[in-house]
Amino acid sequence: MSKLVPQHMPIPPTTPSAHRSTVGVIIRFKNSAATLPHVLTALGRQTQQPDLILGVNNGSTDGSPDLLRATGARVVDWTAAYHHPQVLNFAMGHCATDLVLVLSSHTVFESDTALQELVAVFDDPRTACASGKWDADPFFSDTIDWKELQAKGLKFGSIYSNSMGMLRRTLWERIPFDESIPTMEDGAWAVAQVHAGYVCRRLNFPFRYQRGGRRRDFIFALITFQLAARHGLPVAWLGVLGTLRELFQIARWCLFGSRGRTIPDHRPLIDRLKAWALWRFVRPDKE
Repeated sequence: MSKLVPQHMPIPPTTPSAHRSTVGVIIRFKNSAATLPHVLTALGRQTQQPDLILGVNNGSTDGSPDLLRATGARVVDWTAAYHHPQVLNFAMGHCATDLVLVLSSHTVFESDTALQELVAVFDDPRTACASGKWDADPFFSDTIDWKELQAKGLKFGSIYSNSMGMLRRTLWERIPFDESIPTMEDGAWAVAQVHAGYVCRRLNFPFRYQRGGRRRDFIFALITFQLAARHGLPVAWLGVLGTLRELFQIARWCLFGSRGRTIPDHRPLIDRLKAWALWRFVRPDKE
């Protein structure tokens, strides 16, 4: 009698496939004419070219759609209020390639082999998603599996980025991006895939953001607490007492001098405490 395999666990093929994976690129944009030319030029220099570029227009009035069409891209319109996971699910439905790179309209590859490197890691059937490293933090390895998450817990932020991340479309068909959360849908999706037995990879290629984003420490922390509870994982943070001690130390340095130390930003610490309190006592992830 054959052994039963849990439905959520992937079954890697026993022989390599001769099929060449098709690659699509999704670029969401609104009035991005100042940044799109750099993004598209860098994409055009890649040693591996995508089979499809799909632009998702969120009401541009500056000619951004024409910049994409001039490269041969297809453009679809999103007319509702912008919502990260909803827009991505809409875009994925229009991008029927084996692998999909989600690239922000302000993220520029500074390596001509970035796309090729991303595609290469999907030769391993365990790979669900892969993105570039956005910092030098060595907390996570470059191949994150479920044992690692269980041992280390979730940090605030994401193990995978939809600013320049690639995913396997068949896995999105099974588990779309979670539309119950307003952001950090990339991290939620990656954690769900790792919990199912796949791995999330981090690659070290250079890139740059052409603009900064607003602070989202509170919502990221709140979603991290929700995700950790959903998957039975710890959260890797200072804890309530540790955070209060750190805030007290920062206050002392501000009042009496830091003696040459760089005083850390206290705002993320406060946002994480507020998120913990809301999650702990209100539980917004529960009905």
